Amino acid sequence: MRILFASAEVSPIAKTGGLGDVVGSLPKELAKMGHEVILFMPLYRQARDWFERSGEIVEQTLPTTQILWANWAAEATFFRATLPGTDIPLYLVGNNHFFNRDQIYSPRPDGYDDGVERYAFFCRAVIRGCELLSIAPEIVHAHDWHTALLPAYLHSGLRTSDAFRSTRSVYTIHNLNYQGIGSPAQFAAVGLHSRYWAPDALEHFGQVNLMKGGIIFADQITTVSPNYAREIQTPALGAGLDGVLRSLSFKLTGILNGIDMDEWNPATDPHTPANYEAGQLDGKALSKHSLLDEARLRSKPKRPLFSFVSRLVDQKGVDLLIPALGHMLRAGANAVILGSGEGRYETALAQIGSEYSERCRVWIGFDNALAHRIYAGADLLLMPSIYEPCGLNQMYALRYGTLPVVRMTGGLADTVIPFDGTNEESANGFGFVMPDPADLYTAAWLGMLNYREARVWKHLQTNAMAEDFSWERSAREYESTYQRAMGG
Repeated sequence: MRILFASAEVSPIAKTGGLGDVVGSLPKELAKMGHEVILFMPLYRQARDWFERSGEIVEQTLPTTQILWANWAAEATFFRATLPGTDIPLYLVGNNHFFNRDQIYSPRPDGYDDGVERYAFFCRAVIRGCELLSIAPEIVHAHDWHTALLPAYLHSGLRTSDAFRSTRSVYTIHNLNYQGIGSPAQFAAVGLHSRYWAPDALEHFGQVNLMKGGIIFADQITTVSPNYAREIQTPALGAGLDGVLRSLSFKLTGILNGIDMDEWNPATDPHTPANYEAGQLDGKALSKHSLLDEARLRSKPKRPLFSFVSRLVDQKGVDLLIPALGHMLRAGANAVILGSGEGRYETALAQIGSEYSERCRVWIGFDNALAHRIYAGADLLLMPSIYEPCGLNQMYALRYGTLPVVRMTGGLADTVIPFDGTNEESANGFGFVMPDPADLYTAAWLGMLNYREARVWKHLQTNAMAEDFSWERSAREYESTYQRAMGG
């Protein structure tokens, strides 16, 4: 099949999280399976900077073109590159007014949030780019709210164009809580007929909701884990769209994300002080000693090392972590924390690091190489998320034999099997259900107790490192979804 990916982020060129990781990895696996894959993304300032730093080739492929829709017009310049490490075509849509900003999702300089206008332009530019470049995709795979208009545009009559005559759409929800909501006045920028301003289209409680349109008009919907697909159909985690999703559940599939098994491989990782694999864990012990030295923490036999690597936002359960962490440290644990985000969380965690300076090190910011060293050197990873569509950190941790302590939500429940004392043959971590600091501490305490049982711990580590989180498995499921979209 000829599959077009349209996304606001593509790793490693421009990304803020899991969306970019998926779109940077899944096309590679689909191409290995024999599909023809093409990518479109905006040419942000950050993307220009990446190409300059990397030395990768990016060339203008079309003259600057006017993109016309409804009563709107804007210029687009199309550039061509390849997805790094592949020969997969990557087209970048340039427009300085929309994409030359301090951050990928920065509002306009005057503070106005023009997200609806920016990504309506991008979606229209994708369409025009396909027409000018004679790209006729069989599948348009749109990701998150930024490209949710593409299924709506296909529905609105775009299939009269030769490029899209046989095109079907797949829409992936990476995080339901970010929906592309705008004021009623912004509906005009979308460029759709007034019939799409309706409760069974883009109107949602008096506002325009781009994600709702993508959900309704896509031929198939996916999200990033089976459990999250179930959760978003409930009022508790449906973010106001649970009723829509329940009514369309016949076309909704949860497909667990994969990880790059080459980048995250303890046997070959260049960022870690020692390499190791499941049958020989000496390198993990060396990595732990090195990490403790780097963090300037006191080491003692049988003292577990907890880790937390995350954005510091409420979704990640930082409000659970902060009151529980002191109890863990007083109970005999060490901890290393790496993250950045909301100032109140940075301050609170830094204060804990100062108070327990011999047992806890807090690094504010993000450092990819340090993250690798933490996964390799830590014994346990704390991941008390309030909600987690898929989660990648627990997969990285499992790959490195670092046992996750997770709240059983979203993709965490799909990937972590909590040890309960009777399931040593299958368990690979520890879990809790209620979003309560006491329950987090109880799960962490269970991890600490079992860390002292060398035979059990080694068995759990072996289980963890045997898990298959390769993209090949996920790509096969996406291939089946594309076939369903095409009526197969």
